[in-house]
Amino acid sequence: MDRTPAHLADMLRFTQELRSLANGHTLETFTSNRVLCLAVEKLFINLGEAAYRVDSESASQWPDIPWRRVIGLRNILAHGYEQVAHEILLKTITDDLPTLEHAITQALECTELRDGEQ
Repeated sequence: MDRTPAHLADMLRFTQELRSLANGHTLETFTSNRVLCLAVEKLFINLGEAAYRVDSESASQWPDIPWRRVIGLRNILAHGYEQVAHEILLKTITDDLPTLEHAITQALECTELRDGEQ
C-alpha cells in the first residue's frame, strides 16, 4: 500500500500548523515564548519525518519540494538541539513555508488524480 498521500497530507497539516502558530508574532514575542518555540521545533521534526517517509521514487516526482532541506532541518532539530536558532525557524516559517505548502498541495492533487484513475 502506497502511504505517500498520507505522508504528504501530514506534511501539509504540519506546514499549516506551523504557519498558524507563528501568525501575528514578532521575532521578540516568538523567541520569548519557550512553549511556542518547543512546539515549532516539534512540528518541524514531524514535518521532516513525514518527508523522510516518502520514498525517493515518489519524491522525485515533485522536485519543487526541497526534500533534503526539510529532512536536514529535522535532523538538526532532533540531534543538534544546541544549534537551534529560533529566529531562523521563524524566518523559515514566514519566508519558505508558503511556497512549500503550495508545492505539497500540488503533489497531493497529483496523487488524488492518479488514485482516481486506478
